[in-house]
Amino acid sequence: MIDVSQWRASIGLWNYCQAASSRPANGRHSHSFKAAVDSKSGSTTSGEKTSKLLAALSLIAFLLLLFLSLLRHIFMIPPTGNCYQVQCTTGVTATDTNYLQSVVLPGGSSSNQIYNDLYLIVCLRMLLLLSGDVELNPGPITGNPKDILRTHSVKLVDSISIDIPRTAYALYAEELIPQQTKQEMLVPAVDNYTKAANLMNVIEKQLESSLNPEQYLIDICHVLINQQHRTLTDIATSILHQLGQSIPDNVTSISSIPDDVQGYADNMRQHYRHQPIIATDWPPRIGKDFFGRLALVEKQDSSTQAKSAWHLLRGQVDEIFELTGNKEISVEDVLQPTNSSLSLRVVIDGPPGIGKTTLCRKLLNMWSNGPLVHQQYDLVLYCPLRNSKIATATTLADLFVCQRYEVPMVAKWFEKTNGQGLLIMFDGWDELSEQLRQSSLATSIICKEKLDQCSVIVTSRSYASSSLLKMDTLSRHVQVIGFSKEEISTVIIQTFQKDSKLAQELIDENTKWRRYKSHFTITQSSKDSQLAVKLINDLEVRNDVQSLCYVPLVCSMVILVYCKEGGHLPTTLTQLYENFILQTIRRHVKRHDINPHTLGSLSSLPSQLAKPLQEMCQLAYTNLANTKMTFSSHQLQSLSEAVKEDYLGFMTRFTEYDEEKYQFLHLSIQEFLAAWWIAKHEKKREEVFKDHFDDDHFRMCLRFVAGLTHLEHESYQQYFNKQQLDLECKRRPLFGFETCHLSYFYQNSEIRLGPFIDNHVRSDDFDNVPILLFQLLYESQNTTLCQVLVQSINNHSLCLKRVSLSLFDWLCLSYCINNSNTTLHLINVDNELSPEHTILLQTQCKGLE
Repeated sequence: MIDVSQWRASIGLWNYCQAASSRPANGRHSHSFKAAVDSKSGSTTSGEKTSKLLAALSLIAFLLLLFLSLLRHIFMIPPTGNCYQVQCTTGVTATDTNYLQSVVLPGGSSSNQIYNDLYLIVCLRMLLLLSGDVELNPGPITGNPKDILRTHSVKLVDSISIDIPRTAYALYAEELIPQQTKQEMLVPAVDNYTKAANLMNVIEKQLESSLNPEQYLIDICHVLINQQHRTLTDIATSILHQLGQSIPDNVTSISSIPDDVQGYADNMRQHYRHQPIIATDWPPRIGKDFFGRLALVEKQDSSTQAKSAWHLLRGQVDEIFELTGNKEISVEDVLQPTNSSLSLRVVIDGPPGIGKTTLCRKLLNMWSNGPLVHQQYDLVLYCPLRNSKIATATTLADLFVCQRYEVPMVAKWFEKTNGQGLLIMFDGWDELSEQLRQSSLATSIICKEKLDQCSVIVTSRSYASSSLLKMDTLSRHVQVIGFSKEEISTVIIQTFQKDSKLAQELIDENTKWRRYKSHFTITQSSKDSQLAVKLINDLEVRNDVQSLCYVPLVCSMVILVYCKEGGHLPTTLTQLYENFILQTIRRHVKRHDINPHTLGSLSSLPSQLAKPLQEMCQLAYTNLANTKMTFSSHQLQSLSEAVKEDYLGFMTRFTEYDEEKYQFLHLSIQEFLAAWWIAKHEKKREEVFKDHFDDDHFRMCLRFVAGLTHLEHESYQQYFNKQQLDLECKRRPLFGFETCHLSYFYQNSEIRLGPFIDNHVRSDDFDNVPILLFQLLYESQNTTLCQVLVQSINNHSLCLKRVSLSLFDWLCLSYCINNSNTTLHLINVDNELSPEHTILLQTQCKGLE
């Protein structure tokens, strides 16, 4: 009889010999028999155990058959010699079956001895197959080393570029790269990313020429793991897994995190995954994924900031990409490591409503669905600075909005690692008080005074970001600039026309040479398409409103108001917001017995709505003055009427530290309601206007006040009555009117607009005419103030040399001139005016050259 253990030993020996014989005789690395056995046993999975159990049962049944057959045929086991004499295949052939039949039939003679030998070969084949060691469970499947390296090359280049000399020396020490390559990594004239890319090319060539590519790649991975760098370790372990290799013991101490940290991170992933990327559905959402589609611009050179501010103020976001030092980047690239550090400090700024918070929520959603592209973070914390507990936090644990029992342990672990593997998003730097901007936990972390190994994203309105941009620790400045001009048209079409096929046909109809026509036409009979085309063409004329639509929030409001008002655009931003507030109240009262169409204006609301509105406006004003944007249920208890009406639909509810909190749909909504309180209910509104005139927090609010009051009180003249403004031609053009259009948002006050155009010098008096004055002038539609301002201009002469004005710039200028009752001399006007604006200016101006 044949002992089963002998069979298994023979099979194992055959397996090893087959592995050895399959390697070409070219000197490639071969494992020892012990290593092969260890590798097989170490890679056994539960699935393999199950398949082996089935194979064992089949083996037992077959051995019974073999035993019965052997009783009838007495034979000797022939010596096998060395293992290469047994040539095995994976299956049983027809010839094998004939042999089997011949030996099983009764009455066999001694002449069948050869058949018995062949019968044993057949049995051996089937035993090898059923044993599972060769075919059923061949062990881990290994990929092509070249393909594996290629799939990880992008991430490897990014990570290696962080400390290229150290990595290059480590690879050279293990004889994995030539000495010349190591020397090239030290050349200072080449940036680190290019060096890392060149190093990756060398590694790929070395891999191709290696006699044992798999072992070469394994050695590379071990060097990367020894760098004690989290991202490199993660990439290297991933490659080793694909190669079917075990992970070194020292990796655990690098990449593993405590169960409490992992548990809290998993909980936050679930939370971020299920929260909507767009926080609210009012005003109606537009675009996909983002609150509108967003373009990001990386500010590589701070010298372009003034130019960028100029274009942004005019709504010419397409021009920002053309500025030297700017480049369009994707959302994924926001957290791309720099040459100096993996610990990032990224500032994201832009006007209100542009989508800064939405961008944060998008990144949270991306992290919840898997590792981010450039870096892997163990935990991401979203910290809205409008949250008072976040703003006044003193410990890391205070920054955890979602409170769970693990928080103390999680905070302690990250403090111990100085924040390594942690990403914190501070949303709303502009909503911090000046005192907290100077001294707070958030400030300490941003400045790397604490948790210097963590990464930080800070969002802010543009006017408040100047202090952040001066930080020595700043890694990247990203500006969210919103829709381009063409995207505005696309969004309008896709919002009005729900039929995607008709929408695309309309887009194609008005596209020429991959760009939209200057004037849209339509052949469709669809009323939705016709309304979309009408709005697009109206915006082309009303460039002032179009220049505001790059902000997704405003674009949504414009579309909503345009539809509700039967295809008419508001004149000013105040009118736009007033109409939107009215539409919000109309939407709210639909649940009551009140007919929404009976609500004609905010000033004529019935008492049951007027009282709640007054309470909401007072709440907005008092808290804006104190820079408070969130409210507890306790704080809102005094709003008895507003509570009954569910805050008229102006508030949104959220949970903070297991406590229910409220905030306005958007900060600009709070600013408008605060302006309504000042204009309609504040007895000393002129004094309030004066007190807050230099307050950045009130800049938007004061614009709304100008629109609501029309600045009719005589006290407002003091802001426009500038004595003898010298704006005559010298060597530079007049920049005042170029930038005095209806800019929706105020840029950094330290930025002086205009000095980047050569050969002409503007008058120093323009420094004394803030852009805000022109914003207030247009918003108020006050003709008297136009006269006051124009009378202040010395000799009534304006130099506009080399100034290319937008349609809205000319509209703003013509509004001031038309209502000034004064003839102005316009010198050196560029010949880029439309016929309509040429006629308009010629009626009021002379010297149009």
